[in-house]
Amino acid sequence: MKHFFTAVIVVSFMLVRVPGSAAEDPTLGVLDEKVSKLAAQAEDLQFRYQQLQKAIDKFQTDLIELRKAVATAGGTAPEELKKLEDRIAAVDAARQKDRQAIIEQLAKELSGAGAGKSSGKSTPATDTGEHVVAKGETLSSIAKTYGITVVDLKKANSLTGNDIKVGQKLVIPK
Repeated sequence: MKHFFTAVIVVSFMLVRVPGSAAEDPTLGVLDEKVSKLAAQAEDLQFRYQQLQKAIDKFQTDLIELRKAVATAGGTAPEELKKLEDRIAAVDAARQKDRQAIIEQLAKELSGAGAGKSSGKSTPATDTGEHVVAKGETLSSIAKTYGITVVDLKKANSLTGNDIKVGQKLVIPK
């Protein structure tokens, strides 16, 4: 798993690090920011994955000790064993679900970063003049992506504050 995250980070830097500076192409600054966020998320998720693996290992050790205790006592405690096995299965299922979510999120983010790079434009192509807010985005970062001001973005969307929500559709003024 560690090698997967390392590979994802290296690939994403390869996608973003092209000749020229961020001053020449504002999209590179946005992509750099996205790659940095992805790297931080990957490190956090890797840490959580390791913690879950430690918990599974502890549960398995507890299960082995419980089986030994039951064997030396000459009796059985099937309900205790079943509870412990269920806890192990639940933690492992959560770990697998988190792993899949991580992979899907990274793939989505990387495909978005790659698409932005390959377009050759300083602003994303939009046919509808709309933007759907993604996790971690701010009015400032969205405005910068489209080469507009925050004031214009707020005015086009009748926003009085800076609060936006993931999934919210924003009109992008032309």
